[in-house]
Amino acid sequence: MKNNTFLNDYFSKRKKLIIRAFFISLISVFFLSLIFSINKNNDFIAKLSIDGVIYERNDILEKIDKLDKNMSAQGLLVIINSPGGTFVSSKEIFDSIKNIGKRIPTAVYMKEMATSGGYLVSLGAEKIFSNQGTITGSIGVILQTAQLTSLMEKIGVKPIVVKSGELKATPNPLEKLDDEKKNYLKKIIGQLQDEFIEIVEQKRNLNQATLRKISSGRIFTSKQALKLNLIDFIGNEKDALNWIIKEGNLDQKIDVIELDKKN
Repeated sequence: MKNNTFLNDYFSKRKKLIIRAFFISLISVFFLSLIFSINKNNDFIAKLSIDGVIYERNDILEKIDKLDKNMSAQGLLVIINSPGGTFVSSKEIFDSIKNIGKRIPTAVYMKEMATSGGYLVSLGAEKIFSNQGTITGSIGVILQTAQLTSLMEKIGVKPIVVKSGELKATPNPLEKLDDEKKNYLKKIIGQLQDEFIEIVEQKRNLNQATLRKISSGRIFTSKQALKLNLIDFIGNEKDALNWIIKEGNLDQKIDVIELDKKN
């Protein structure tokens, strides 16, 4: 009898432990589902606009960095309307978009213009959409200056320049630009151009014939750009947004938040 009582107590306690563990697991699953559901309701796609000349846009870099740390961000749509800007600033934004694209789907929609540095920024996204009337391309690097020596001579002013080296502060509007200085500047521009072209080649998987064509710095219509594989689709902003939703397997009713607005 004592043995039976011991076994009954053992199995009774074991049954209670199993039931308790089951209910604890059930409650845990419920709360995890609730937390997941709440987080799911907070999910959003970020929309970022880049307009005008791209120069020292630290505000854009900060927004993308904060977005990358926000786990509720499920996609990034970048709207570009820019003639370009400095190589460094454009490359920094390109790197930021490329980096956040490792975690969430990213797409670019080009509006009226996305040329030079504007196109370089676009290359950071997974997919590039452009409007029917968009102008893109102008892939290259430019350095512009002016030579004012003749004008200075006419008005009777003779510039005096004292410097440590012959190529210091070249180009200088107050000095004549001889062949040596021109060749020096061409080498600098050529190196930056090669870096730009290398990024385009890697991101768009272009053949040598296409690379030679785009290296001239010419602009392209959307149809020409699509034919050259510089872009992925001709469409509109909604098409780019729908691609992000599909790529991220997101709810069609997911919120789209514009990062440019203060709220």
